[in-house]
Amino acid sequence: MKYYLKKSSILLTLTGLIFLFCTGSVLADFLDVARKTGITVQQDADGAVIWTGKFGGQNKPNGPLGGKKIGVMAASEFSDHQAYYFMSYIGEFGGELEFVLDDHHTWKETRPNVSANLPHGMWGLNLDAPRIMGGSDKADKWVALSKADPKKYDAIIIMGGHSGDVMVADPMATEFLQKAVDNGAVIAGIGAGIMPMIRIGMMNGKKCTGNRTVDYMLKEIADFRSAPVIADGKVITGRDTVDSAAVLRALCKYFDPNFVDEHKDILKGKTVMIMITEDWEDIEMSAPMLELIHRGADITIGLFEPQMKARAALLGLDVRTGNFGCTVPIQEIPLSYYKIIKEEDLKMSDFDLFFIPGAFNPWQIAVKHREWLKDAYAAGKLVGFICHGAIPIAAADLVRGKKIAGWMACYDSVTIMGGTHVTDAAAIVHGRLVSGQTPPQVPEFVDAMTYALLRE
Repeated sequence: MKYYLKKSSILLTLTGLIFLFCTGSVLADFLDVARKTGITVQQDADGAVIWTGKFGGQNKPNGPLGGKKIGVMAASEFSDHQAYYFMSYIGEFGGELEFVLDDHHTWKETRPNVSANLPHGMWGLNLDAPRIMGGSDKADKWVALSKADPKKYDAIIIMGGHSGDVMVADPMATEFLQKAVDNGAVIAGIGAGIMPMIRIGMMNGKKCTGNRTVDYMLKEIADFRSAPVIADGKVITGRDTVDSAAVLRALCKYFDPNFVDEHKDILKGKTVMIMITEDWEDIEMSAPMLELIHRGADITIGLFEPQMKARAALLGLDVRTGNFGCTVPIQEIPLSYYKIIKEEDLKMSDFDLFFIPGAFNPWQIAVKHREWLKDAYAAGKLVGFICHGAIPIAAADLVRGKKIAGWMACYDSVTIMGGTHVTDAAAIVHGRLVSGQTPPQVPEFVDAMTYALLRE
C-alpha cells in the first residue's frame, strides 16, 4: 500500500512539474511574441510584470506591416466598432494608419459635424477627433477623400456599416479605389464595405466572403464561401465586424507570407466578463472585445445598475450607452458571440477575469458596487481595469502594495489607498490586478489580460 501511495505521490509531483513547465513555456512564448513588436516587458523584483518603453501606446516598429501605409476608408454611417479596432491594432503590426474620409458625398449623420463636412459612424464616432486616442501616433492621421492620393497607400481597408452603400454611389470614392487598385494596393472590405469593390468589377470571379448585405451579389459574380475571411491575391474580404481581427491578420499574411497568427484561440476555454454600468469609453470596450473574441475567449457582458443614466431619454429602458454612443446590446455583434448577464443573475463561476472600461463607467461602479468588487477579488478572480478603471478598485481597497497603470485622474485614488501609480507603464500585471493606461494602450492591456489568464 505504501508503495502505491509513494508511486502516486511521485506521479502527481511529476504531473505538477510538467504542468508548471508547460505553463511557464507558454507564458515565455507569449511574452516573446509581444517583445518582437518592439515593446519592453519586464518583471520587477516584487513580481509586477510591466509593459513599458517608448513604444507603449504607439505604433510598433516591427511587424508584417512594417513600413506599410494603410488607408481605412469611411463614409457616413461607417462601423464605429471596426474603426476602434483598426485604430488600436494596425500599429501593433507595424503599419501606419490613415483614415480616408469621404467628404464629397454625405447622406445621414447621427451626430452634428464637429469641424468639417466629414462622416460620422453609425453610433456617432467622428474620426477627425484624435483626442479619443489620448496623445498617440496611432490614429491622429486622417485625410479628406477629395485631397487623398491613392498612390501612397500599400493597402486600403473599406469598413462596413452603411458606409459602403454611400461610397458605391459616389464616383469620387469609386475612382479613388480604382486608382489604388491600378497602383497595386491590396484591397480589403468588410461586409457592406465590399459594395464599392463590386462596383468597380474587382470581385468578378474572386474567392470571397461577405455578409447578407452583399452575399446574394457575390454568389452571382464571384466564388463565394461562407467564412470569416477569404484572401484571393490582393483581394481580402471579411464577413462582418466580429471578423475585423481576422481581416487584419490576412493583410499581415499578404505582406509577410511567413506570418503566423500566434494569438488565434490562445484563450480557448477562458471567460472574460466586461463590467458595464453607463458611459464607458467605447474604444476601451469595443477593441478589447473584438481582439479577445479572436483570441478564443468567451465573452460575457455583466450589466450593473448605474447611479444615473448617461442619456436621460433612455431612462426606463434596458439599454446602456457608451461615452461616444455605442450601446449594449451591441447592435453590430450578434449575441451568438457574447452573453449579457444582469448583476443579480451573475455568478462568480461565470467568468475567470473581469475588466472595467474607463471614462465614467468606473465612477458609477465606485459609487454602487465596491462590495461586489471585494467579493470578486476574495473569490480569486482576475481583475482588469483601464484608464479611470483604477478608481473603483482603489475605492474597494484592493490596490494596497500594488503597482497600477492608469490615467492621471486615478493618481490620488491609487496613492491615497496605498498603491503606486506608474505613469510610464502601458500595462501592468501585479498579483491578480491587471491595469492599463489609456485608449492608446488597449493592445498592451489586452496582452496583459491574456498573460494573466494564461498564468492561472
